[in-house]
Amino acid sequence: MKKSVRMLLAMAAAISITAGNQFSDGPKGNVVYAASLPAKSDESAKADFAYEIAQITAKIIAAPSNNIENFKVEYSYAMARVTAKAMPMLPEGQRRDFAFAMAQNTARIMSDPNLNVERAKADFSYEIATLTSKMIAGSINITPGGTVSSNAAVGSLNSGGSSPTALLRNNADIEPKAAALPNPPTAAVPERKPRENPSYIAPETYDGLIKDLKQVGDASNRQTDNKMNIDGEVRYHYAHNSGSGLFGRDSAGIRVRLGMDAPINEEDWRLYGMLEGQKKILNYNNFFKPSRLYIAGQTGETKVTVGSFGYLMAEGNIYDSGFKGVRADFGKPVKYTLSYGQTDETRETMTASARYEDYDYNLEAGVYHYNMAGGKQNSIRTLGGNYNFSNFGVGAMLLKSSPQTSGGGTGYVFSLNYGDLKSWRPGTYSIFAKYYNQPRYTFIAHGMNGKGSLMENGFKGYGVGISYTLAENMVAGTEYYNLSNKNDGSKGNTWWNYLTRYF
Repeated sequence: MKKSVRMLLAMAAAISITAGNQFSDGPKGNVVYAASLPAKSDESAKADFAYEIAQITAKIIAAPSNNIENFKVEYSYAMARVTAKAMPMLPEGQRRDFAFAMAQNTARIMSDPNLNVERAKADFSYEIATLTSKMIAGSINITPGGTVSSNAAVGSLNSGGSSPTALLRNNADIEPKAAALPNPPTAAVPERKPRENPSYIAPETYDGLIKDLKQVGDASNRQTDNKMNIDGEVRYHYAHNSGSGLFGRDSAGIRVRLGMDAPINEEDWRLYGMLEGQKKILNYNNFFKPSRLYIAGQTGETKVTVGSFGYLMAEGNIYDSGFKGVRADFGKPVKYTLSYGQTDETRETMTASARYEDYDYNLEAGVYHYNMAGGKQNSIRTLGGNYNFSNFGVGAMLLKSSPQTSGGGTGYVFSLNYGDLKSWRPGTYSIFAKYYNQPRYTFIAHGMNGKGSLMENGFKGYGVGISYTLAENMVAGTEYYNLSNKNDGSKGNTWWNYLTRYF
């Protein structure tokens, strides 16, 4: 059975369990605590929590299996992230025992000199998916000493661990007959008011969880898939622009992209390609041609990409388009990226960046050096970071270029984000607001949909926008940019609207 299917079955089986009482009887002599989501959480918060844990699981599944020591590092980091995500959901007196149980499980993996990585992946995905389901259903209990258990069955995240088969067998007995229950514990159970229908999960939440997990499972399986994958998108846009000259020309058109990837060999090297067509309705392009063709795979601990591929530089504040050359990504927990090649606007382009990601924040520093048309050289240095408060995030980035214009050589961008758009889940959305102040040489071709890249001496102003999933794989959005040229103050405002269908 594929790992993603196993994870989905575990999630579905655990969510569908109906518990009789909130406080079940644990082993004789132990006090049993019941875990549940904080009162402020709602059905969407449960789904978001499960999705975050599923992303962690997908990363473990996709980890290379040829290096046991590196897998152990990934495993311990993943367990730490799961613990950090789960701890706020637990009552104060329960957290220490839960953390101890998770640490014991990690220690068991770390101390195994002959670890079967594929089996460890399968066990991790099954156990964490089951644990997550019981957390959101309110049916998980923790006993002093570090045992994590379901209402009447001990789960697998204990000091000794157990196989997925044993855990599934225990799950089948979660609704035992009354006579089969253990004797009541001798220690007094703290009196708490039972929640009404503690294991109830709304149908829309259940459906959302399953769709999220399928997406994560598909993404992780694709990395080791031996089949060709094909997907695509169709986008319609209409941009209403105001300003002088080119700044005031409206545009509209249809863009079609068809992507594919296929295996090259058994070492997970794959060939990627994309065809792109653009059809003019108003002041847009007319073409149909290949726009991406590259290979990517692992060389030791380094991911290498060679060919013509997309490159997002400095979150799009420098560049967001095609790149021809080679790129290498390596390092943990700090991820380093090196590249050499060219863009449509630059030659002999060299980049180096370092990025660190923690549970709620990330930091990135980078240097982007290139030759412009006419042979003039430029180096852009960046330093930025983002901090996330659940679905709300703030960010800032500083950019400094070596040549300067009348608009200066130092730029900055501030950002606010809210929501979590998922193209496969209707009703999800994301909202952004950004303030830009970027002299001309602090960007190559900006990733925004405003007219900033056309302003000769750089630009300043703000952009706001919202994207919303209308139906499964159908997203609509609108963005507004109010920008002015840093040299003469001339305006270039844009309303940019789009509708995209993924398939």
